[in-house]
Amino acid sequence: MVPSKHRVTTRIRRGTVAMFVTAVSLFTISYTPAFAVTTPASTLTAGWLAAQVGTDGAVNVPGETFSATTQTMYVAQGLAATGQQRAALARAMGYIALHAEEWITNDGSGATVAPSGSDLPERLGSLILLVNTVGGDPRSFGIPAIDLVARVQALYGIATPGFYGFEEPYSAVQDQSLVVMALKAIGASVPVAAVQWIVDQQCLGGTNPASSLGGWMASRTATGGVLNNCTAPNALNYTGADTNSTAFALQALAYFGTSGPLAAGLDFLRSSQTTTGPQASGFPWFAGGDPDPNSTALVLQALIAAGQSPAGGSWSVNGVSPDSVLTSWQLTSPAADAGSLYAAWQPGVPSLLATYQGLWGLTLTAFPFPVLPPIVPEVTPPTFTG
Repeated sequence: MVPSKHRVTTRIRRGTVAMFVTAVSLFTISYTPAFAVTTPASTLTAGWLAAQVGTDGAVNVPGETFSATTQTMYVAQGLAATGQQRAALARAMGYIALHAEEWITNDGSGATVAPSGSDLPERLGSLILLVNTVGGDPRSFGIPAIDLVARVQALYGIATPGFYGFEEPYSAVQDQSLVVMALKAIGASVPVAAVQWIVDQQCLGGTNPASSLGGWMASRTATGGVLNNCTAPNALNYTGADTNSTAFALQALAYFGTSGPLAAGLDFLRSSQTTTGPQASGFPWFAGGDPDPNSTALVLQALIAAGQSPAGGSWSVNGVSPDSVLTSWQLTSPAADAGSLYAAWQPGVPSLLATYQGLWGLTLTAFPFPVLPPIVPEVTPPTFTG
């Protein structure tokens, strides 16, 4: 999940082959969100993220171009998945509460379809999920208080039937998936058409390219009200069905118990998995590209949501599982960088984007994250003298 100017998203369509039919008909799922898995690697990463939170709750990582509010949201979303570093998370949430309006409103700086000044559904969805995870009230969050739920519900159908907000070409599937999961997580009503929109975006059947079958593109265009064919994954041009969009869609559909599309989606992810090289078993954004930590972490989330085991079995390549290869992007030195993850295209340099999303995979938590237990204050027993 990435901001509009640097968006790592999903791209997909519809495609079915005969072998998928049986798999889909037999595929069942019981969605049970698990609490975070704590490992030395995840603890180290959570520690690095927490260290980036200032005394005022703001995050300003040297070298990052995102705003302080965006960086703080990223850190909070990473820490919320772990249940660790609660003091740093609380400070970050305090800063976000003061800057919530800035986060959810389109400032016009990115290449978005949504008009400047309008609300962005992905950002509302991600904030609702975050507030819910930390035990807050998404219907009254921020200073001054904002009803995040009412704001996102007001976006339904304003541009496309069944869709929240405007269909961004680089993130529509991701945006819709986050919104519907966020609304369901807090017990709000989600129209059937909103979930069906995600289903319809899958690349299945017809004349869709074989390499796209089962996946999702970030956004699928339509002509005369009819969805156009998907395009094949293209790692050079960043087009076609992709693993990131597919991972978000699968998490959303699994959460809603919509099991029909899952088997074909998992087959698409398997066909995209890297099978050679030092990071074999990891996942690229687009099939044929280099594996990266963000895509690998997002796919791990999708596997968890779909009831698959990312720790071994059929998802391992040459004995290496997808969850273990994720740690190959983690820096362990120097001390100031220890725990951060680097972007595949910039080895050795801490990347906030790779780190906070990578932590989702390291902790094996799918959306929506379980609500964190309240912090019980320490009580110092009284001292009696006599």
